[in-house]
Parts: sequence; C-alpha cells; structure tokens
Amino acid sequence: MYLMFFVQTPLACAAAGCIMATVGTRLAHEGGHYQVSHKEWVNRLALFLGYFPTGPSMAWHYRHVISHHAHTNQEEDVDVQYIWMADMLPGWFKVLSIPVVAAGALFEIGPKQLLDLLVLRHVGGHRVDWRIGQILPEIAVWLFVHLYFGPPLLSYVCFWFAAGLIFVPCSQVAHAILFPDAQQHKSWAKMQIAESCDFASDSNFWYHMAFGLTTQIEHHLFPGIGHHCYDRIRLLTREVCQKHGVQHFDVSAQKAFGALWSRWVLGHTVPLA
Repeated sequence: MYLMFFVQTPLACAAAGCIMATVGTRLAHEGGHYQVSHKEWVNRLALFLGYFPTGPSMAWHYRHVISHHAHTNQEEDVDVQYIWMADMLPGWFKVLSIPVVAAGALFEIGPKQLLDLLVLRHVGGHRVDWRIGQILPEIAVWLFVHLYFGPPLLSYVCFWFAAGLIFVPCSQVAHAILFPDAQQHKSWAKMQIAESCDFASDSNFWYHMAFGLTTQIEHHLFPGIGHHCYDRIRLLTREVCQKHGVQHFDVSAQKAFGALWSRWVLGHTVPLA
C-alpha cells in the first residue's frame, strides 16, 4: 500500500501489483476461506487488507467463495463466463491481447465489481446481500481512499497490468486447462477433482508464486484447511482416487502452463495424462 498510495509512480505501482498478485492475493484468499485464524474478525481483516489495493473485498468473497468454489468450471462459475467469447477469436489476436487481458482481469475483479455489488446486486448470477460482511461501509471506505489518495490513472494501469500477468495464469492454470468438461459428475467431490489439477506440487517456488494454490484439488475438497497441510493431504487424496478409479491430475509446471497456453491460443483443451 505504501508503494501505491504514497510513492504512486508507475514503476512503484507495477511493483505493488507484483506484491498484490503474490502476497496480497494469498492473504485475501486465506482470509476469505477462514484459514488465517479461528477468530472471524481476523479472517475478515485479512480479506479486507489483502484485497484493498484491487477492490472491495466482498467482491472476492462472492466471486471466489460463492461462485467459483461451489460451481467449479460450471455455468454458474464466474471465472469461466468469458471463455466462450475468447474461444471465438483467432489465436494470433489472443496472443497480442495478453497485455489487455492482464490489466482487464484486474479491473474486472476490482473496480468493475462496484457495478455488480451496488447496481446489479449479483455476481455471476449469485445474489448480493448488503446485510452481510459490512459491504456498504467497506465500499464507502474503498472509494474514499482510492478517489482521494490513489495514484494517477497510468499508475493504476501499471498496477493492474503487473498484477494480472501473475494473477491470471497462476489462478486459472489449475482449472481453465480442463474447461469445458462435458461429463456429468455424480457427486460434488468428484466434480471438484475432475475440474481441478495439481501442478508443481513439490516446488516451493511455484507454491509461493501461485499464492499457495499448486494443490487445487485438495483445496477445493477442503477449502477451510490451511495450504501448508495440503502437501500431506494430496498423498491421501491420490490414494483414495486410485482406490475408487477417479483420475487425479498432478502435473509439472511446464505441462500445466503449456496446456494453459494451448487452451488460450487454440481454444480447446489438450490431454494431461
């Protein structure tokens, strides 16, 4: 926040974007899943502070916890609502549009959410309840700070661009490479396993770079458990999946990001097994 609200130069805000994409995202994410503390107010504060440079934190709650986690890669998942549009575009255009997509994604999950929260009163079709999470006071504080103390527009664009270059691939790689999956899943748990993928699960670098989300299968099955526990849980999950004939994807970072690139450019999935 110091780089963004006090230094305010484009370079400082780009650096703030990198910090937001790694440290801020993790703080907000773990706070939103009640992983930081047993005390509710501590988790709410982590969600608020971690997301504050980007947007009102309840936007993340509705987008991620309510929409994405309950309906991973399904029609109700807000994270996949634009993929059908991207699939209609030629690959060369999508490659050239990557800088716009990076900055636009952060604008989508940040300032644009004011429209969803205040005017439309739904996020991805999920109704927004103003009585929950002190949403209106938070929006008022967020608007006041950003309007009166925020950096110039160019610095905001640099922030969105830098954060988006990290956030978009690292947050989508474990799901987008499996979308769309035409299977009818017999249970919620099987859906979460089928629509998620672990990647680079032995790598400390990718663990921190991807804000603790290299074990997405386990996270989607047990979202309230801290990320530091997933390294042991994934061994049990893999064993149970093998016992019941359920495919459990755990691939290298090279394969995962290669599949994401193919999914983006070609508009269809590639085999992971």
